[in-house]
Amino acid sequence: MRRRLAALAAVFVATMLGAALVLIAGSLFETGIRLAAPPERLDGAPLVVIGDPSYRMLDEQNSPTTDYRPYPERHRLDPAVRQTIMGVDGVAATVPVQFFSVGGPSGLLTGQNWGSSQLGPLHLTGGRAPSAADEVAVSASAAEELKVGPGDEVRLTRGGALTGYRVTGTAGEPDAPATVFFSDTEASVRSGDGRLDAIGVLPKPGTDIEDIGPRIVQKTAGVRVLTGDGRGAAEDPAVSGARTSTIVIGAVFGGIVLVVLATIVSTMIGLAVRQRAREISLLRATGATGRQARRLIVGETMTIGVAGVLAGLTLGVPLAHLLFAVLSGVGIVPAVLQLSLGPIPFLVALITTTSVVWISARIASRPARWARAIDALRDAATPRYRVGPLRWILGVVFALGTIALAVITCLMSPSLTSATSGPAVLAGSICVALLAPAVLRAGIVFLRPIARTFAGSLGALAVHNARARTAQLSTVATSIALVVGIGVGNLAAQSIQVQAEQEASIASVRADLVAQVPGGVDTSLTDRVRAIDGVVAASGFVTSGGWIERPYDPSHRDRPWAVRGVSAEGAAGVLHTRPVSGSLTQLTGDSIALPQTTAGRLGVVPGDRVLFRFGDGTSGDLRLVATFADRPGYESLLLPERLVAAHTDSRSIPQLIVTTRDGGDGRARDAVMAALSGLPGVSIGGRDAVEAVFQQGIGIQGMINSLLVAIVVAYAAIAVVNTLGVSVLARRREFALLRLAGATRRQVGRILSTEMIIVTVTGVIAGLIVSAAAVLPTAMAVSGELLRPGPVFTLLGLLVVVILLVAPVTVAIGRRAIAPAPADALSTTG
Repeated sequence: MRRRLAALAAVFVATMLGAALVLIAGSLFETGIRLAAPPERLDGAPLVVIGDPSYRMLDEQNSPTTDYRPYPERHRLDPAVRQTIMGVDGVAATVPVQFFSVGGPSGLLTGQNWGSSQLGPLHLTGGRAPSAADEVAVSASAAEELKVGPGDEVRLTRGGALTGYRVTGTAGEPDAPATVFFSDTEASVRSGDGRLDAIGVLPKPGTDIEDIGPRIVQKTAGVRVLTGDGRGAAEDPAVSGARTSTIVIGAVFGGIVLVVLATIVSTMIGLAVRQRAREISLLRATGATGRQARRLIVGETMTIGVAGVLAGLTLGVPLAHLLFAVLSGVGIVPAVLQLSLGPIPFLVALITTTSVVWISARIASRPARWARAIDALRDAATPRYRVGPLRWILGVVFALGTIALAVITCLMSPSLTSATSGPAVLAGSICVALLAPAVLRAGIVFLRPIARTFAGSLGALAVHNARARTAQLSTVATSIALVVGIGVGNLAAQSIQVQAEQEASIASVRADLVAQVPGGVDTSLTDRVRAIDGVVAASGFVTSGGWIERPYDPSHRDRPWAVRGVSAEGAAGVLHTRPVSGSLTQLTGDSIALPQTTAGRLGVVPGDRVLFRFGDGTSGDLRLVATFADRPGYESLLLPERLVAAHTDSRSIPQLIVTTRDGGDGRARDAVMAALSGLPGVSIGGRDAVEAVFQQGIGIQGMINSLLVAIVVAYAAIAVVNTLGVSVLARRREFALLRLAGATRRQVGRILSTEMIIVTVTGVIAGLIVSAAAVLPTAMAVSGELLRPGPVFTLLGLLVVVILLVAPVTVAIGRRAIAPAPADALSTTG
């Protein structure tokens, strides 16, 4: 091992980073399982009951399945559930909890019923509790933000109406959450329909809370009981919604990492073992058995591999926290959600990474186990580049799998292409890794005339060297193919999909102004803006999600329908959507408008009834009033804005979208601003802001994928440096012989550079072929264009990365390998 530090150091680095990445994937998976979010407002309740945040999908017979999807909104509880819970053995009291949003001068604030304050740290510190409809108490932080105290008046917006309230008291310490407390009666009115966001459960003295939870679930359907750090999900519904995303992210990221880890570690170990062919042949010639040689190789590799894994587990802890902080900082996961990093991710990372090292070492050492001494000596002199039958079979299988996944991607809905395009890239990468020597051999044949043309006789020698060392140099080509294939395939395909989704989301939008109204938009405000000279149309706007339950709709089993809430009076003016049948002016009350293709598939026409499951878990029998044309694969449903708002977390309409005659840049905009000037916290934006509203949430998943793929690409890039360095340094004896035969340092450098150009170009071409299995089908599925800025910049960026990796490393390592005098190099290499 002391004599093989360069090769073993490369194995150490590969296993260390691989173990760290597997640990990160495991931590994300465990975070989604545990959902640790310590409560801030309800920490005084040992148990908190919320509505089950997961929607249970139905089959064609309208029967529940085992397929669950998270509700887009908070699943609230019927008040009657309190009485049911009170009847559970061991329950002493229940406290209703209601949250809602109110608009203040600086934006949205959290409203809460005063009765629930007993469950948290927000106890009264001054004044008295609110008791009348026009009274509120505020937390210390909210009092500072609003600059009010007991006896002052504060103006708040709720449901579009600006109302004055008298502050009766303050509660909590300055670091407590900013909250406005209403009387229980007023809070029930403000919540919309009186349903509860949560129920705090206080057990009887001496009762084990672990026994109460199952009793509540058994007696009350459609609820979830939270304890410990899980109670934070009652305060922020995004915590429950993060379960699926973090589990999927962890699983997908872990799968990609394991594939790349297995590829890189196996090629690295294989390279290290092939470089020892002469040493192994001498051992065999002096009496060592094949089993002894194999045990020697596996023992050395496992020693350094286990050391790398242990170092990776240590490194993975700060990296996991750093990545999670980034995810939390950009809003991908809720800020209150905590990273869970228990013993299971460590155990999984240890077992998987160690297993990869052990299997790779066993496979790489097989030639030493079965070859005769004379065969080993012959192999040491002339390294083989042939691919075994098993690798050919597996390579062809993965190649066919790549083609099959690419074909399936072409047939997928545009919004679902990532489900198959990503696996296609992985399958193609595995194929290239299995058939790497054959791939490099094909590249040499293709590039041989070019090398001879530009480098003359030195180019011919470089081609001969590359052909003779196909087995060793193919590891470098594999690493480059991973960088290009996984990077371009995932990032470019993701860019095409996100860009197409963004374009589809605003294709039907006509509005050129949007007003963000904390506390919500009401009918009088919309009518006032609609009456302004120069305003063509105005409508409240709210988004959510849901499912069509009857007639049976199989099209959205993986995700909810995108729901847009608009007004009947303003829909035709703020949207380009034109009805195919029916009329959008009938979009009032309990009604719905469907895309024409969806209505045809479901067999419904205007006047029929549709059973719809809203994002908060309630269902409604809606009347179909219109069908309209929409872009296939990106369809959305239209509902009355007030109906949608009643089933959202805020229970209000957050935006007012406006179409003007002058495009939103003239006097009409000033008039709209003047009409809204009396409401606190209002902001108005132009067309860019309108597009941002309609594109809200689009690209978040792409951002996650891009971040994780970038991490994997960085890992593969480090592998490029490792394999390149090891393969070049192992050739010092060869370079010394060339020098003794009359070659100058510059000539040897040109030979090496030409070889690396051949290897790099081959790896890039192989990577581009792999990436094409994702990029081309995705472009076909979404009717996108390949020559868009996103995919082109991604490709050019990764090519620059490859060049910046290969060129400097080749020059630096090449100089180091050529630097010693030939006699010294021959005396120190064996």
